[in-house]
Amino acid sequence: MPLLRDVIARETARHSMRRIAREIAMSPNGLRDFLQGATPRGPTRAKLEQWLAGRGRVTRLPNIGQFVRLLNELSSDLSARQTMQMGREVAGLLVESYEARGLRSPPWVLELRRHYESPGHSASDVA
Repeated sequence: MPLLRDVIARETARHSMRRIAREIAMSPNGLRDFLQGATPRGPTRAKLEQWLAGRGRVTRLPNIGQFVRLLNELSSDLSARQTMQMGREVAGLLVESYEARGLRSPPWVLELRRHYESPGHSASDVA
């Protein structure tokens, strides 16, 4: 949720609150409340995520620290060992996906794989 809030806040800084709220199909007050920390209900969260996915552009390069924090948040009910295993598998899947398309893995993917394959890293480590 913090990453979603951050991206939408940056977009509202570039454009008007009303414009972004209209694009998302929600009220400006609802958008303002979300940006100020309110937790949206399921349908509203879906609108926010769909709007962001529809933007189709990356506002900044991926960062493995963000990925590690997100994975830790998503796997909060799992053990640290299970979280590390999930990270290794996701990193491996990314490498395989680039290879299957005949592309070289970008540096951030290789760095992510190294992070999860390195002995001594725990699930709470952030690169």
